[in-house]
Amino acid sequence: MTELDVSSDLQQRAVGGSVGAQLRQAREARGMSIDGVGQAIKLAPRQVAAIEADAFDQLLSPTYARGFIRNYASLIGLDAQALLASLDQQHICATPQLVEQANVGVAMPIQSVRRKWLLPLLALSVPALAALALYVWFEFWPASPVMPEPPVSQAPAVPVMPPEEPVGGEATQSVPAVPAMPEPAGTPVASIETPASVQAPAALPGQRQLTFTFGADSWVEMRDGKDAIILSELNRTGSTRTVNAVFPVSLVIGNARSVTMNVDGAPYDLAPSIKVDVARLRLE
Repeated sequence: MTELDVSSDLQQRAVGGSVGAQLRQAREARGMSIDGVGQAIKLAPRQVAAIEADAFDQLLSPTYARGFIRNYASLIGLDAQALLASLDQQHICATPQLVEQANVGVAMPIQSVRRKWLLPLLALSVPALAALALYVWFEFWPASPVMPEPPVSQAPAVPVMPPEEPVGGEATQSVPAVPAMPEPAGTPVASIETPASVQAPAALPGQRQLTFTFGADSWVEMRDGKDAIILSELNRTGSTRTVNAVFPVSLVIGNARSVTMNVDGAPYDLAPSIKVDVARLRLE
């Protein structure tokens, strides 16, 4: 009898029994042992015995059980699809999980993943925002300069002149001469606050004239090409300031959106140089 005839005979004999009984009868007809079947399809003997006893709840899961049955049927020459159909008739109502589902392409929900990462992202964003705020504050808002205290001048000691000899026998007292006080040192380049309008003298050869008009309180700092401070002061609302300087100069203008600047009488647009309401520019 050929292999095909044996398989056909086993299939006919197995019809009508349970899935496990059909597999057991086919195994016994081929003279195979439970251990031999387990080694062939990579199962433990207890798993093969559970399949033949229809104890599918002792297997890992209904999905694994269907795979074991398919491999078992292929090994001993039974129709795997027919056995699985019988399995569905026996167990589908009680165990819906045994039904193989087609690949329907259902997208897995990702709500839990978003919630998982939401809290760490919020925790990281707080220090990041704080660091950004500190960077903007220190980088773009000019610090108020500390003005040096003016030197305290000490008045020189007044010399005491000795009394003159009396003339003609009459005693006279001479008034000691008071020397003139020295002139105070020149005023510093930068002042803390300016009056409503300060006009600079006419520009010398090589100098350029800058005129500022302030619509609101604004701090202005000007440095020359060697980074020395030419001007550093707070200007009040409605005031005007004119400065003569040799270019290049660097400017820092606070509250710059309310400041109008002219260079040698021509308007200069500060808008492209403004960041966070502070203008930083260099005039060549």
